[in-house]
Amino acid sequence: MDPESKVLKFPPGSGAGSQSPQQMTDAQTTSATAVLTPPAPPQAEPPPPVWMQRFVLVTSVVICLWLGFVLSVLPWQTAWTDNALVANHPNLRWFLGTGFVRGLSTGLGLLDLWIGISEAVQYRDRR
Repeated sequence: MDPESKVLKFPPGSGAGSQSPQQMTDAQTTSATAVLTPPAPPQAEPPPPVWMQRFVLVTSVVICLWLGFVLSVLPWQTAWTDNALVANHPNLRWFLGTGFVRGLSTGLGLLDLWIGISEAVQYRDRR
């Protein structure tokens, strides 16, 4: 796109009366160009230090693996349905004991294990 197509052209009679038409056109061209010029793209921030990247990775992998293991194993233990949280709610206790809910929880746990392992395997330092 050529620069002339971005410039707004005003008729010479509009604007301040003390300036000549050529001076008004030059001033308007300059102000119109300044208005139509797109802002400069923001500078990309440098990546965080390598130790911080690795700390975040280790922390997220440990949390994913722990949560995945708990969600995969706990539904098949007796503590899943025999605890103080559901002791007074027999319908909730029955619902949590169904195979569908136990399988759903185990599936989410296995998915969480998969995410944690894949994060660890695919890690690359950003520079």
